[in-house]
Amino acid sequence: MKLTEVVAQHGFIPSKLAEINNAKLYSRQNIDGVTELLCVQKIGNVMRVDRMPLVELSPGILLPIGDGISNQVLPREDIEHYLNTTLAPIQGAHM
Repeated sequence: MKLTEVVAQHGFIPSKLAEINNAKLYSRQNIDGVTELLCVQKIGNVMRVDRMPLVELSPGILLPIGDGISNQVLPREDIEHYLNTTLAPIQGAHM
């Protein structure tokens, strides 16, 4: 399954917040107002995953909150399983 399809199952859509070399950036808006930013970057034969919860203080001003996932490096063949395991089902999220 394509990466975009895997993360879409969990409410993430492509994000235009930033561009990162060899990476895909996704976001989802949760009902509690928290935006989750997910970055999946291809680095050779592995994939790096970063995920950060953010709160928008005002238009265009985002503040990281809580703990995210930083620099999780996985073999490419494990990425789909990892994402399906760690991206908790969303309840009442806006898409």
